[in-house]
Amino acid sequence: MAGRKADSPVYVIGQVRLRQRGEKHVWHARYSTPAGRKEESLKVTNLKVAMRKAREISELLERSEYANLESRHTHKSTTFAAFVEEFRASYTNWSERTWQANNGLLTKLLHEFGPLPLNSITTHQLESYLARRRDQDGIKTPTTNRYLSALKTIFKMAVRWGYMGHNPAEPIKTLREESEIPDALTEEQLGKLLAELPDNARTIAIFAVDTGLRRSEIKQLQWSDIRFGERMIVVRGSEAKNDEFRVIPMTERVHTLLQELHQQNQQAKVKRMQAIPWQDIKKSLHSAGMRAGIGHVHLHMLRHTFATRLRDRGVPLDRIMELLGHKSMEMVLRYAKARPEQLKDAIAALDR
Repeated sequence: MAGRKADSPVYVIGQVRLRQRGEKHVWHARYSTPAGRKEESLKVTNLKVAMRKAREISELLERSEYANLESRHTHKSTTFAAFVEEFRASYTNWSERTWQANNGLLTKLLHEFGPLPLNSITTHQLESYLARRRDQDGIKTPTTNRYLSALKTIFKMAVRWGYMGHNPAEPIKTLREESEIPDALTEEQLGKLLAELPDNARTIAIFAVDTGLRRSEIKQLQWSDIRFGERMIVVRGSEAKNDEFRVIPMTERVHTLLQELHQQNQQAKVKRMQAIPWQDIKKSLHSAGMRAGIGHVHLHMLRHTFATRLRDRGVPLDRIMELLGHKSMEMVLRYAKARPEQLKDAIAALDR
């Protein structure tokens, strides 16, 4: 056949037949769709790259994604930034909390990849970026995995929506995260911290450390979720990270606190639906922690303290998991490790 090497081999990749054409020996893919037989130039001479492209075409054919097969050509000039804009508008599988957590992350990804054509981004580029962030910026393994997870989701949707034929983030493996004992306050440190906090910040801190609720859950808690008679707090719907309600029994301190707040709300001219009067206490916690000689304290540390106090009192890990609202035991197992001071006490027992 004219234009074809006499001994040019034909490779079958799934539903695609590969062969070289022309003097430059460019690989072509031949396949069938309901509209008829198609043949397209893959514009590469490297067999390995041609096989990868053929595999992408075959996967689209196997899923009957014929429109996506055609749109690969029309979306070639789409930039990463343009696709992320559509991703933000159309992707619905991230909760509001996940979007909030990933906003800063997406901004950094746009700074790095924004102007690049989506189809030009390679696995090597993504791996190099993540390695550079770890080496130069010092981001930790969990943060690296968050970046990778976001990239995998973005490119997965780019493939599904027909913008590209393969996911360059898919081959990158998630890094193994070392299990660390979460930062938690001792009873003495907690007492000192609360003593240093202003009134409203102290209210939020007490509520956080006695319920283990997340920031978003405290902010969105309504009076209708407070069961004074049963001494229960219901964390429901989108307020919970996993979109399932859970019930938190009140400590005596939280019960008293909520009663006082409820009474104040009943007496106010303008009544609020929100149970806890929210304000950002980031600076208050840091300042109080420094004055108390503890060092930097953040709100999530109070959630860790809640779980650690339960563990120290012998509460089973499955109950702690339920109270924290975790879906798996993996996160909770971090609290099963003894704290350094407890290990010291254990060894000190040998001297008695």
